[in-house]
Amino acid sequence: MISLDELNDLRVKERWEEITVKTREHLKADPGAAYVLRGLAQALEKQELHEEEYADVLYRLLEMKDRIAETAQKLAHYYKQLEETGEAIRHLEIAIEAAAEERQYDLLEDAWMELTELAPDNLPFFLRITSKLDEYKQRQRAAVLLQMLLPAYEERKDWQGQLRLLKQILEYTPKDKNLREPIIDTFQKIHEDSPHFTNVLVHTGIRGARPLQEALEELEVLAGFLPDTYVLHPDWGIGRVKDLDMVSKRVLINFQRKRDHSMDLDLAVKAVQRLAHDDFRVLCVIDVEKLHVLVKERPLQLIKLMLRSFNNELTAKEIKGYLVPAIIPIKNWNPWWSAVSADMRKDPYISVSAGSGKKFILREHAASDEDALLKRFDETKAAHAKVDQIYDYLRTTKKTELHEHIIKHFSHKIHAITPHRRSTAERVELWFTNEDLKDYVEGIESLPVEILTKALDEFDKIKKNIQDLRFKSHQLRFVLQLKSVYPEKWTETYQELLLEPNILIRNELEEALLEAGKEDLLTLVVDMALVEFRQFPYTFIWLAGRELAGNAHWMNGKIQKAVLIDRLLLLVDYLTSQAKRRDRDEALWLRKVAADAREIIRKNNYALFKEHIREADRSVAESIYRRAQTNEGLDLRTASDLTTIVRARFPELFQTITIEQDGVPESWLCLKESLSAKQALFKQLVEIELPTVVQEIEIARQHGDLRENAEYHAAKDKQKLLAAQTSELQDALARAQSIDPEKVDPDRIAFGVVFKITPVGSKTVEEYTMLGPWESDPNRNILSYQAPFARAFYGKTKGDLVEIDLPLHTGRYEIISIEPVSPEIAASLLSFQTTTLPTPPDTVDHESVQVE
Repeated sequence: MISLDELNDLRVKERWEEITVKTREHLKADPGAAYVLRGLAQALEKQELHEEEYADVLYRLLEMKDRIAETAQKLAHYYKQLEETGEAIRHLEIAIEAAAEERQYDLLEDAWMELTELAPDNLPFFLRITSKLDEYKQRQRAAVLLQMLLPAYEERKDWQGQLRLLKQILEYTPKDKNLREPIIDTFQKIHEDSPHFTNVLVHTGIRGARPLQEALEELEVLAGFLPDTYVLHPDWGIGRVKDLDMVSKRVLINFQRKRDHSMDLDLAVKAVQRLAHDDFRVLCVIDVEKLHVLVKERPLQLIKLMLRSFNNELTAKEIKGYLVPAIIPIKNWNPWWSAVSADMRKDPYISVSAGSGKKFILREHAASDEDALLKRFDETKAAHAKVDQIYDYLRTTKKTELHEHIIKHFSHKIHAITPHRRSTAERVELWFTNEDLKDYVEGIESLPVEILTKALDEFDKIKKNIQDLRFKSHQLRFVLQLKSVYPEKWTETYQELLLEPNILIRNELEEALLEAGKEDLLTLVVDMALVEFRQFPYTFIWLAGRELAGNAHWMNGKIQKAVLIDRLLLLVDYLTSQAKRRDRDEALWLRKVAADAREIIRKNNYALFKEHIREADRSVAESIYRRAQTNEGLDLRTASDLTTIVRARFPELFQTITIEQDGVPESWLCLKESLSAKQALFKQLVEIELPTVVQEIEIARQHGDLRENAEYHAAKDKQKLLAAQTSELQDALARAQSIDPEKVDPDRIAFGVVFKITPVGSKTVEEYTMLGPWESDPNRNILSYQAPFARAFYGKTKGDLVEIDLPLHTGRYEIISIEPVSPEIAASLLSFQTTTLPTPPDTVDHESVQVE
């Protein structure tokens, strides 16, 4: 271990090689020692060893927030040497922000000058920094920094940007007399095509002795309403300014829907939006032919024009709403948009936001998708979210298109954040993720192996740590390490893991135990899962899937396969019922487990179900039939398919046995309001959502290789979901029968009544409302008449005793009252789940009178 005093002594003697050796040794034991990391960085720098290790050390210091400005500037220099300009710019921005925050003004000015040379066009960033300096009463310094940018904007003839700079400099230094002429000159260049602007200059007195800020404020208002300027009123549409009376301060505007309208200038400033001559909305009215030309010859230019016209961002749906059918016929939209959207993703000035509601955003300065990816990655705080982004990049990018500097950047960040993670599982996940990066780029260093060994040393926490690993490959590699470290204990640990919930590698654990001759341990797992399948649903579902597919010969027929199916159905019903009574997160997990069980039954068009129902005896077939009919976790189509298969296999069963229905109707009972809502939803699914998703699939298909096309697969999944929802709803509507609660028989329990029951021998009273599946809400004791608990009471009268034997209810109950549901109560119980599509964006009225 090297002390700070020893390190400083070696620095004075310039013994950089010795510092390198000693700091490396120290960091193996104490990876978070900031002064040691700084010493190593300095030693590597002095020896000009600007390699991977140097960057890793700087990243670790940056993650520790140690001297952020200085560290980020050094990283920027490192990337400039590698000619990775995007990374250099990002780290200069970090350095400038930190220097402003830490009030390191010399470093701030140095980094500012470097950034001005590399990327002077990121004006919002520069203005944000000077605003921070203003808070610290550094107005003069802020003005000087902004003046450094003026030559770059003048060279590019970006007069609007230059005007923004000059106005901000004036705000910081209002007494600077040297600003008057540059501001006037910039305004003249902006309005050089207007013959009226000279009169405005004269009127405002800006060339004379009038206070500059006062004259500038009036000049900006008047310049916004020069004759031939275009404006937009929310009710009257596009307007062209015909006349500006500067003395009376009135403006005459010819609107689409209000001709030659005179307005007070102050009112006009508040009531209308001033538009550029090439604003999309203006061109839609005065030069639609130009838009047609752009569509055919320069579509990307058209998109940028639209983005500039609408605050620099639009969704694909909004773009379509503005263009179709006024500019582009609907039949031409899909091929046109497929080609344009692909070009948009390659354009350095257009970015695509993440998430489902994707927006196309026009950047103020050029940046690559790689720069945006790294910026988003660095801004992500949570370690697990960073890991997700890494694997998402590796999964969705073709191997030939992966960027070495991006993968190295990922590795640098992993090295920087890992020592500060408190969670053992997080550190292990980062360790394995970094190892995976080594498969793509040579020269990436491993994280210290002590991360794994420490995790394995915590034997009492191993099962939890394995379950906290979110990727199958990570779990598998960790248990392989466990096997080598604990040769005497690993088999029992593998057995215990098979009964744990969040295990992704059960097949691999099973295979390892079989290879070790430990069938007896697997048998114990089977015995526990078959008996306590509600306690170990995840293990039972796994075993059922293996056995039904014929992949678990070691089970030795411990249970009939038809009985496994019967228990799977029971488990689906149980988990679905439980999910309605749990909080959101647990309910989601229970529904996922239920979905896994359903998937085994429905897999390959019920192939396993059809195969093994043949082996069922009469009682098991009858039980499967009942469970399929009354199962809360099955949709109508699945329930109907299962009962049909059972009927086809056992026709004699239904000739001699009638499944007890207790008078429960076969039709789909509901309130009339529910029926109307579901009919509306069905219409929307058929006429809007399904056609829309077909278009989305076609657009996504144009984007390239379907195997790596995430948008295509997302659209296909959405289509399957909507098709299933539509089919299920169609079946239900075909059987639906609306019931008026005022006409129900109050003497018997049926649809549309409220009934109270009490367990025999108890004073507890339970109240339930019986309605249909569409109105059901178990959390408020609103039951579907098809639910097993409700069916037990269907048709019963006051005073009857009812015996219940269900997963969640057992015992004898007495019915103590029955009364009809009042219309008011029925209305209050409704909770419709209709889908409302967002309305398309307002489009320009192209048939309105043209502006003169």
